[in-house]
Amino acid sequence: MINHSLKFINRDTRDQSKESITLKRYHRIKGKSLKTILMDRFINNYGYDKGIVTAHAIVNDILALIEQYYRYTDNSFLKPGQMVWHAVPINEYPQRAKPISQTRRKPVVLDIISEKDIEHLKKPLHHREIRLKKAECWTHQAYDQEALLTQLDLAVLFGVNENTVREYIKEYYSLYQKPLPTRGNIQDLSGGQTHKKDIITMYLKGYLVPTICQRTNYSKEAVERYIRDFEAIRLLDPKFEDIQTISLITRLSKSVVQQYINLIPPDN
Repeated sequence: MINHSLKFINRDTRDQSKESITLKRYHRIKGKSLKTILMDRFINNYGYDKGIVTAHAIVNDILALIEQYYRYTDNSFLKPGQMVWHAVPINEYPQRAKPISQTRRKPVVLDIISEKDIEHLKKPLHHREIRLKKAECWTHQAYDQEALLTQLDLAVLFGVNENTVREYIKEYYSLYQKPLPTRGNIQDLSGGQTHKKDIITMYLKGYLVPTICQRTNYSKEAVERYIRDFEAIRLLDPKFEDIQTISLITRLSKSVVQQYINLIPPDN
């Protein structure tokens, strides 16, 4: 007699082939990727209703941004004592009213603690001397990676304010007679006098632009801009007694115009 109350397990009709199992494993592994997780969040959690194709494009753009933000080279790893910092590329020039959020950045690797730093422990050094060496190291490391650190970058890295960093930069120049390759120096954000005087003095002595770039550690574009502005001021100065007028014509501040006027030779 058959017991009709017995419940039989349904037959498993799923594909158990080797190819099918391999494909399932692939999807399980792929499902752990950040791209798949973001896609799932967009479609199932965030209420996104613009379609999978558009969501896919948005996720790809987000991933590309993340990769650019965190990867510093394609085939290297951070060494002990190193860190990744985001600096402005050398060819990303400042524009009026352009915020840092709209300025391109690139990751650079800085030696926070290096073997050389450990060697310095053998002899007592004043903390100011140590920071000058650090400022030199970090700014040149960023420059070698085609990026520029700002005074604010250095202030954050040192844990001090920008005025202190500004004093370090001035002291470094007074000691070694060469500027640190900060963004303010290379791209002339500060409007300071020292680099103008060095570049224009060499220009008046007949040095060519490539030589000036090599000796001052400034970009070709920056050197050419100094020379172009200087020649404009030298041409206008005899024709206008009012600095305000020259400032309006050249679109340079009155203080910068005066700096260039001071560099014009007396026998001009």
